[in-house]
Amino acid sequence: MEPMNITQEQLAKQAEYNAIMVKKFKDRIRNGVLKIINSAKLTNLEFLQEFQIHKLELIQCQNVIYKLKSSTIKELIIQHSDLRNIDGFELENLEILDVSYNAQLNDLNFEKLQSLKRLEIGWINWQDISNLKLVQPTRMLNINIRNNQIGDLTPLQNFVNLEELDISGYDNININPLQQLKQLRKINLCLSHLTHIKALELLTNIVDLDLFGNIDVDLSSLQYLVNLKKLNISRTNSKNIDVLQSLNKLEELDISCNAITDINVLQYLVNLTSINLSDTKVSNIEILQQLKQLKEIIFYKNPDIDFQPLQLMVQLQRLTMFSINLCNASYISRFINLKQLNLSNNQNIDITPLQYLTNLISLQISSCNIRDISTLSPLVNLERLTVSSNQISDIGFLKHLVKLEYLDVSNNNIKDISILKQFKYLKTLCLSNNLGVDITPLQHLTQLTELSLNKCDLHEISALRPLVNLEHLDISKNHIIYFYPIRDTDSKIYIVNYGNFIDESSDFFDFFDFYIQYKTELFSTLPNEQQKLLARKMKAVDVTNQQILDIQKERKNSIRKKQVSENILVSLLQKQQDIFLSFTKHIAAQLFSCLNGLDEQQ
Repeated sequence: MEPMNITQEQLAKQAEYNAIMVKKFKDRIRNGVLKIINSAKLTNLEFLQEFQIHKLELIQCQNVIYKLKSSTIKELIIQHSDLRNIDGFELENLEILDVSYNAQLNDLNFEKLQSLKRLEIGWINWQDISNLKLVQPTRMLNINIRNNQIGDLTPLQNFVNLEELDISGYDNININPLQQLKQLRKINLCLSHLTHIKALELLTNIVDLDLFGNIDVDLSSLQYLVNLKKLNISRTNSKNIDVLQSLNKLEELDISCNAITDINVLQYLVNLTSINLSDTKVSNIEILQQLKQLKEIIFYKNPDIDFQPLQLMVQLQRLTMFSINLCNASYISRFINLKQLNLSNNQNIDITPLQYLTNLISLQISSCNIRDISTLSPLVNLERLTVSSNQISDIGFLKHLVKLEYLDVSNNNIKDISILKQFKYLKTLCLSNNLGVDITPLQHLTQLTELSLNKCDLHEISALRPLVNLEHLDISKNHIIYFYPIRDTDSKIYIVNYGNFIDESSDFFDFFDFYIQYKTELFSTLPNEQQKLLARKMKAVDVTNQQILDIQKERKNSIRKKQVSENILVSLLQKQQDIFLSFTKHIAAQLFSCLNGLDEQQ
């Protein structure tokens, strides 16, 4: 009979746990997607069977029993966790699996995932994939094994229908086995110390190739890849790109960070829509005027370029002119089709012409020594705005930019953000390094998912409690002592809090929440005599609590002044908290005893 009782007790506990977790997470499902980050309370996944979700993300979830049965989940991401194998998964319709950044994952058997088409297993430091098992290797379309230590790629020859492959971040890897993968369309070989790419010459179906960071690679084999549409040869130590002449289907080209001076070969790339010329030796860009399909140009650290030819390229939709010592940008007002513009790190630039770019969706003007940005008021279609690292103190002009979803005003002199209360679409907000900013208005931005308050001279964060949709919060380098105002979001939120002296003891704050709540409510329900008794006892609790607060402050100041060692203060603080917990739990018992006595009298 005892085993039956144990089983029933376990079932009851699991049912109770499932009910709690279903209630906790059901409102966080968005369009069939559930994302759980850094949840200390997540111990198993059985409760997920109650949800009809097609995508599940588990990030930084430790000590979880990975056992789950679902017929609806098609995409599963488990990263930075302690996943060791997938034995506990019964996911008959799973098509995409990403288990990157799980250092303890040592089992390459994925045979039970019969519908799998895409597998990502990067950053795990595997050295051998000969034991990689899939029920139908020929069905695999996408494999990502980047930044491992695999020496032999021969096992990949079994995946004859593979269309996408990421094997970036290897050291002098032999890519000859890839010659068998005739269906490859996209391959990432960046930072792989390649000296040649002859193995790719017969893979004419490739449309996307990334060779970034292969500084000694011979690019002559590129001439055979005539179906290429996207090519990255950044940081390949290239000086001549005439080999690209036959690639007339190219649409996106990155030749940045090379010693290239002549780009006349681009006249043959008539389908080019995007070009990155950053950090090259190019000075003459007149040839770009012939590229009528060109929609995007990226400049960065191009001190020798004459930008006058740009004036006629009014078809541009995306333009980056980052750190090019640009002062006069008057001709930019002609680019009425621009959707994205980045003029960051151009000191003393005149941004007045920007007011005419009313079709802009994204604008970046960081580190431009700007004080007044009211000229941006007409840009009512902006969804992303970055004006960080300027000298801005007034953001009242934002009242017209109600479509903003992303706003970065960090590293300025902003104190009043009350205007932000009306921004119902805002998802990401960066306010870091605005000393003395009043964050009270943030309580209205319940749709926020990312918030940065690094170095804002904050002492408390209770205004953040209503932000139930937060997924990432940075409160580093402030003066925050207590974390409890936002504890009820800890199963979803990832918090960066270095530089604060925060005690995250769950026992302490569980009782502290109880104490704060009941202190204000009890007296109205108790007789006078009991009120006096409890008042004295609560006063003792308050005194002890204040001692802890004082110790926290002393700890912070002493460490800053290097007067007392960290270990001594931590030990002292722990002793005080132990006393406090023991005492307050005793008081709690007395409080409940008094309340029960009242009930009996009534």
